[in-house]
Amino acid sequence: MNIIAYDPYPDQAYASKFNYSYLDFDQVLAQADIVTLHVPYTKDNHHLLNADKIASMKKGAFLLNTARGPLVDTIALVEALRSGHLAGAGLDVLEEENFMKNEELYWLSQGQMAEEDLKAILADHLLVDLPNVIITPHNAFNTWEALKRILDTSLENLQSFVSGTPKNIVS
Repeated sequence: MNIIAYDPYPDQAYASKFNYSYLDFDQVLAQADIVTLHVPYTKDNHHLLNADKIASMKKGAFLLNTARGPLVDTIALVEALRSGHLAGAGLDVLEEENFMKNEELYWLSQGQMAEEDLKAILADHLLVDLPNVIITPHNAFNTWEALKRILDTSLENLQSFVSGTPKNIVS
């Protein structure tokens, strides 16, 4: 298996240790059979995978998003999946998942939503019914290993606080 990655801050020693190589973002999209996102969401990377980037992905590729929903332009994703450009998607997050989980938020907003948001909500609903999409309920972190790390870290933080040497101080 050939693993390629993009990272704005590449760690060559880590890549060498785990046998993968770095390419630029567009090269990864064009070459990867599976593209998986692992980035925080910021206003600067909204629709990181927009219509143009999705169109540049390798035909027949799969997209996995366990990061944040707004990283992917849902309307463009639906079109790519329906046309067969992408073979499938595995999504643990959706662009407008807050409204899918709690649709009364829309009604409480008294209809004061941007047209783009309304289209994304509709596209999220369309994704649910596509046969080449698997959606999980925002719980990709939920493994025994991850839960153990969370518990271990919480315990370490509590112990360091009690001993007067707190970790991870934010001021």
